[in-house]
Amino acid sequence: MKHLVKLLALFLMLLPALAYSHGAPRLKVTEEIVINAEPAKVWAAIKDFDQLHTWLPPIKSSTAQGGNEAGATRVLTTESGATIDETLKKFDDEKMSLMYAITAMSTVGEVDDHGEMHEVPAVPVSKYKAWLSVAAVDGGSKVTWKAKFFRAYHGKGHPPAELDDNAGKSAISGIFKSGLENVKAQLEK
Repeated sequence: MKHLVKLLALFLMLLPALAYSHGAPRLKVTEEIVINAEPAKVWAAIKDFDQLHTWLPPIKSSTAQGGNEAGATRVLTTESGATIDETLKKFDDEKMSLMYAITAMSTVGEVDDHGEMHEVPAVPVSKYKAWLSVAAVDGGSKVTWKAKFFRAYHGKGHPPAELDDNAGKSAISGIFKSGLENVKAQLEK
């Protein structure tokens, strides 16, 4: 029993250090929109992994390999010329859902953090995973786009504004909203 008490005491003493060493928190963004169209029609408009540029305004083009099979890849090119590499992790046509991850991004500049330069990625996030799904609701469809990720800054101390939690959350939320609103506008013509 004494041994167990000693182990518990040691664990409790180390707990603050473990919590501090964890680093930045995982961030989450969820955006939803209701579209006045049948779920099958909405899903058909957004499901093709190689067609994101047809409904997401900041994306100028998409080059993909692998169709809608898990493991498919795509390279997105933004209007500004930045590139984002993504991999399709899961695709379920019946459940009208997919999951993908960013695997690489080009940079769009650098930011000075107290004399240390940090690259600013095309989207200020890291370890990004996202889910896109369509579900039936009264009179139409609800599209849900959610993501989990970390901020782009991995240094110690307070991150520069271009790489902090708010920058990541704002960027993802803005991307999601513009895409969902554009799909709604396209399908409700």
